[in-house]
Amino acid sequence: MTAENTLQWMMDFYSDLFPTRQRCLDHLFCTIGNGYEWVNGELVCEDFLSKRYVMVEQIERAKAWHEDLYEQHRKIELELAKKHPDHKPNPKYFHHWYPLCKKYSFLYNYPSDIKPDWFKLLNECKEMLIADGIEV
Repeated sequence: MTAENTLQWMMDFYSDLFPTRQRCLDHLFCTIGNGYEWVNGELVCEDFLSKRYVMVEQIERAKAWHEDLYEQHRKIELELAKKHPDHKPNPKYFHHWYPLCKKYSFLYNYPSDIKPDWFKLLNECKEMLIADGIEV
């Protein structure tokens, strides 16, 4: 499955866990023991859903159904926290990256035959980490 199709799959079937691209990328490249493994240059997870369903179209760029709404809620939570110091932001809208491990994270440990679309996603993940002030 292509990298973008994999992201779309995650967001479609597990939308509570993966409401945004960032959460998908964190799970794929940073989270240790995520159930995925490198097979022929692609990250693959053999769960029961992937055996039962197939993507009917190629996804150009994966996007969660409600990612825009999610971001709006996140901005509102940030504004409320600024205006009202007693307000505790809803943790659902604030993502903390999984701690990076150079020894085990797929971000650092990928095969030499990694497919170009997967390498592009890996680099997107690195860019997001750097943008959030995390040293890669």
